[in-house]
Amino acid sequence: MMQIDEIDNVNQQLIDDDDNAAIIDSDASDVDEEEASPLLSALDDLESRVVTALNEFKSHPGTVGSTATAAGSVKQSIHQELASVLRPVVEVSAHTGPSTARALASSYPQNYTVEMCVDEIYTRINSELILPVILESAQSDTIPAKRSASLALFHTLHSEWCKAGSYLDGSTSAPSLAGPYGPGISPGSGHVSAPPFNPAEGQRRNQIKSARRAELLRRWVQSSIPNLTPGTFTNATLDASAAGRGVLSASAALKPCLRYMAERIGSADDAGALRLFLPVMRMIEGVLGRLFLERTRGGEANSIDKKGQVEGDALRSSCIKFLEIVVLCFSKKELPFQAASRMKKDIANDFSLEDLPPGHPIITRESLEEIGDYAFSTLRGLVLLGGQAAIDPNLLLAAAASSSSGSNFMGGSNPFTPILDILKPAALAFLNFETDAEKAEASGGDKHKFTLDRANIELDFGLSQKSYSLSINAIQMLATKRPVYFKESSVCLARRAIDPPGASDNDGVFLSKAAITGIRTHLRSSCLTLLRHFLSVTSGSWEVLVDALKQAGMETQADRALKASKQQLNLMKGGRAARNRAAVFYEWDTSADDSRAAKRQRDTDDAQARVRAAKMARGLGSGIQLPTSMVDACELVLLNLDNLPPKRPPVASSKQRKQPIDLDFVVDAVLSNGASLTMEENHWYDRDGGDGWAIEEGEVGEDGRPVLTFKMNSSVLDAGMKIAQGEKVKETEKAFAEQSKLASSMAFSRVLMSSSTARSSAVADFGKQIAARLALTLEGVKPAREIERSHVMAVEAVESSIKKNAETEEELAGALEFALENPLVSSSLAYDLTPKDLSTDEIEVTNSAASTSALAMRILNEAYVCSFNEDKAKYEKCLDLFVSSVVNACDLSNQNPKDNERKRIANAAASSLPHQLGAAPFLTPSSLNLVSSLCDIDEVVKKFSTKTPSQTIAEAAAARTAKAAAEKRATAALLILRDVAFQRDALRGSAVDAAVAIASGRLPASAQIEDKALKLVMNVIFPKNLDCSDKVITSAAKELEFATRFAIENHEKITKANEASARKKDKHGHSSKSALAPQSDEEKQALDRVRKPVVLVMALAVRRPEIIKAIMENGCRDGADVLAKAIKTNMPKLARAAATKHGAAKIAVQVANMASEKEAPLLICFLDNLVTAADKSVPSQELIDACQEIQKARLDADGKPDIRYIMPVVSGVMRVELLKELPGFVKGSDEILKTALHRMSERLGRYSMIFRDEPDPSENTLRGMSSCEQMVYLHQLDFHAIGIPQKRYLDVIRVCLEDDEVFNDRVVQAALDYISGKFLEGESLPLAYMRTIILTCSKHESLHSWICHVLLPRLVEGQVYSDKRQWEGWMRCAKMLENTGDQGISSLEAIDKLPEEQKKMYRAKYPKK
Repeated sequence: MMQIDEIDNVNQQLIDDDDNAAIIDSDASDVDEEEASPLLSALDDLESRVVTALNEFKSHPGTVGSTATAAGSVKQSIHQELASVLRPVVEVSAHTGPSTARALASSYPQNYTVEMCVDEIYTRINSELILPVILESAQSDTIPAKRSASLALFHTLHSEWCKAGSYLDGSTSAPSLAGPYGPGISPGSGHVSAPPFNPAEGQRRNQIKSARRAELLRRWVQSSIPNLTPGTFTNATLDASAAGRGVLSASAALKPCLRYMAERIGSADDAGALRLFLPVMRMIEGVLGRLFLERTRGGEANSIDKKGQVEGDALRSSCIKFLEIVVLCFSKKELPFQAASRMKKDIANDFSLEDLPPGHPIITRESLEEIGDYAFSTLRGLVLLGGQAAIDPNLLLAAAASSSSGSNFMGGSNPFTPILDILKPAALAFLNFETDAEKAEASGGDKHKFTLDRANIELDFGLSQKSYSLSINAIQMLATKRPVYFKESSVCLARRAIDPPGASDNDGVFLSKAAITGIRTHLRSSCLTLLRHFLSVTSGSWEVLVDALKQAGMETQADRALKASKQQLNLMKGGRAARNRAAVFYEWDTSADDSRAAKRQRDTDDAQARVRAAKMARGLGSGIQLPTSMVDACELVLLNLDNLPPKRPPVASSKQRKQPIDLDFVVDAVLSNGASLTMEENHWYDRDGGDGWAIEEGEVGEDGRPVLTFKMNSSVLDAGMKIAQGEKVKETEKAFAEQSKLASSMAFSRVLMSSSTARSSAVADFGKQIAARLALTLEGVKPAREIERSHVMAVEAVESSIKKNAETEEELAGALEFALENPLVSSSLAYDLTPKDLSTDEIEVTNSAASTSALAMRILNEAYVCSFNEDKAKYEKCLDLFVSSVVNACDLSNQNPKDNERKRIANAAASSLPHQLGAAPFLTPSSLNLVSSLCDIDEVVKKFSTKTPSQTIAEAAAARTAKAAAEKRATAALLILRDVAFQRDALRGSAVDAAVAIASGRLPASAQIEDKALKLVMNVIFPKNLDCSDKVITSAAKELEFATRFAIENHEKITKANEASARKKDKHGHSSKSALAPQSDEEKQALDRVRKPVVLVMALAVRRPEIIKAIMENGCRDGADVLAKAIKTNMPKLARAAATKHGAAKIAVQVANMASEKEAPLLICFLDNLVTAADKSVPSQELIDACQEIQKARLDADGKPDIRYIMPVVSGVMRVELLKELPGFVKGSDEILKTALHRMSERLGRYSMIFRDEPDPSENTLRGMSSCEQMVYLHQLDFHAIGIPQKRYLDVIRVCLEDDEVFNDRVVQAALDYISGKFLEGESLPLAYMRTIILTCSKHESLHSWICHVLLPRLVEGQVYSDKRQWEGWMRCAKMLENTGDQGISSLEAIDKLPEEQKKMYRAKYPKK
């Protein structure tokens, strides 16, 4: 959060329109200009996103989540759920990483190049993180579903990397913009131009691209191989599931790998091709082994269930599909008579032996073609026999042995041999039966008769309907894609169609009757398809195909198909003119279809005739609704002229209308779309409304015109005066008042609508001016039906704003009351924001920016003028009403993104709002709060960012567009706040408060808008001038206070939740989290709420260090534990930035002078993180001196220097000085002691089991204290001299021994060994030495042998029995280890080395059992 992202290009263009935006500097995008490298920050951010997704994937149980799905939604499968979990990994790997690299290189051209950023991000994110983790999961995860998701991820990564702008981009035409180095679009499209390109640089990029492609493919292949190994899971079902996914992954990886190997061979990189070729061969061997060697590995043939389904058929089907791909890739696609130049080449989706360059010593076309031929023969056998012919068990055993050992059973080193060891026996087993049948066919004289003796054919496995269909499809596809196999494929399918499954007693026993019928139909349709192909004629296979179809009763279809294939061949052989003149058609039997179509057409025509006759008979007199189209309406009127009745039908009223039914009557009905046929009887002013005024003509003036005098009827004037003065009126006068208001409403509606649709800008402006004056004058007049919708929308907008803005509820309540009292004003303000059903011409007028803003501005200006003499708050209420309507229009557009009219209105309103508010006489704080609510798009962004499996491309594109539009409108709100802060001094504080509230998360907004608001505050407003920076700091302090109150108010609730969570974890035996990690969901939500203001204030504290005082004061208030935890969590960022900008030593002293004793915990946390950030090796001497100065200035309860302030730098203090400080740490609490010991040894991990000696005894150079040294010096403490009780001395050593993660068995062994060595040199043993050995015996069983055979004899050698206390401990230790029960571990050897006297003493106390 301390580093702010750049505003996107669209929003930047809006900012560039203003001179105030010139202060935005691309180099100032960081909160701290001297902070850490932007590249490292970006890498950390990308890594955290990837690690979060991978951790979620790793911890996934492998079952579908139990959360309820939305109504109408389809529940996701486990594979879809895991794919959605890994989707962020794909996005970061393929798209976000390269785009981040390009953004960094563009923003910091003086520091980074695009190549440097791309290489670093690829290495850190892909090579070192994503690919190894996914490979490990695909190879060793114990849950098959997660293995499947990992395998599928490699396929997804390969597809995404090949898209424009990613690492393997092959679609961008400009070389300088290809791959991750450009945006992935072609130059000249109006968005980007291709920069100059260096061929040498292009060659280097191609080499890097090839290396990355090789890495991905190699790991992809490596991930598939372990899943193909038998016995991956002990459960047969799980093992088959994992193997099936492995086969699918291998099928997807084979063609990309072969294409890459072909490129390497073409580039003379034989070694590079071979490095990928060998794993690919092992992968092929694994798939073939799962297809043909299962019987041998399982010890018995696959069993058949009652339904005729072969077990493991899903795996077998995947293997057959893979076998098809092997044949397709390891064969040639030459046409018999067509030149190679005329062949269509689809390099991206196909691979054949022609694509493999010659010259490689191992990877040759001949070797691969041999594999393809045997695989094709095997496929033919599966189709003809309905399964795999039984293979010699000895050959199977040998092939299985070679497959499991990784080498071929013939002892050769050829990588093709293991594959041929599997394929060749399988193919030969079928070819033996085929040869016998062909010999019988030749001897019988019938060249198409092919009969297999199925009674004597034994199968290793049979095919189910699914696998059988896949085999037939494979043969048919190979015939059309590989012409060299066309004849053999045609003969194979024709023979099987002649002798289909179920024809004999021993054929098709594994299949149901329905399956047999389906396979027979499939065989016939495949034969018909091949017969239509022109190759059936050129290869001579049409005879057998026709014969098979005739025997199946399809002679007519066969003749037509043969005719079509011959005609196609003639056209191919003919010239261009012949092909152009040809009228190729294929005639099917459609007589029945033609008759049905003709009948439907007749029915349709009759129905239209009946409708037309009904329209003519009905006439206009019954109030028919005319069509919308004028042409249709006129046509209908002309058709009904003869049907008009001689007089108008009677109506409900007894009074007959006087208007005759003539041509004018008809024309009015057509022009008004039927509205003239009804007249409202209650609207008297429609007929004689002018009776209230009298016109008198006077004398003729000089201009020749008579002078006109207007006089109001006296009764009308009296009624109006009574109503205005509130006097009691008669019923007739009351009716007059109501009619007057109704007439005013209708007149106002006509004026408003006419001004909105006028083509003349002058007329439109004049109409809006009149409408504005009338709206504020006609108080209490209800709007007409045409504009009532606008009034309702305005009222709903204010009510919605009251719900969302609790702080300005009082002001908005006044605006709501004003809207209800002045409906015409609210209707006018919301008129342009309400969708209307306009004609095309009207829409063109309404779309103009002037029309959109003029009416609202007229209303505001009129209200501003009225506020001088009447209600002072009228303008403010109008302003709040208008801004609420704009916000509501934007919200409605966000809720329904498919409504184009609302989208147009919202975009126009949001884009013109900055100009309107900029021209407004003055603004109010409540209006700025309403503007801020435009940023509340978090739910919208989440809704449109969520992808569902059923979402179409159009829906996804609409969601992205709606999301971008919402973000653009929110950015416009930020621009308004910026303009107000710069241009209106009186409201600068309110504008800054709103911007800071958005940046801190108190006002709702999406994450991207919060980042933009943070950038606006830190990089635009804060550096503007001193007043702006002071306002920002004041607002940030308010937000911190809000966060503090929030933490205090929720303290009790969070405490109870944490306690409940702790009890739940203890019950289930879960370990507690880190001290700074949230312990419950309630605490997590609270941390998210207070984190943003903390980060904002910390960002300001880097520039104004005195703000750190406020951070510490609020964090140490009673009950603000959540805030303190948020401060400690983000303290490393503050410490790192402050140390870089001001210097570690200087800022440490400055902050210490500001902090009180109550704030000591946060001060120590600051110093702790300051040391980590200041130096990567050891703390500097300046910082050590600063901490010592702070320690001396801050005394503890006993009046002595507080040892806590020296703890952060003890890793850099001389060891001899640490010995002086060690007693102080021992006197402190256990927590202080453990922290100090950890700090002393944190940079000495490699020396943890070593007691270091000074290189030069006369000079002290050793810093810190290793774990072994700590254990030694703690034993050697003179507790009497330093004034601590003996119990505390012994407890300190016990505390260390309990921390077995730091003081493990090897550290304890090293310390005891060092002390015993000094004992032999003449030094006395420490008091706690033997006690430590006894505790070690109880805790570390691994040291029993060393204690028995080394340590105890050594102590005997040093005459430990001379010290009564130590001798007592020695005997107890020896007794503990005398009979341990472990073979060879006993203290008897040490006991036997005792002198006789001591030995007798030992046996006297501990007799031998």
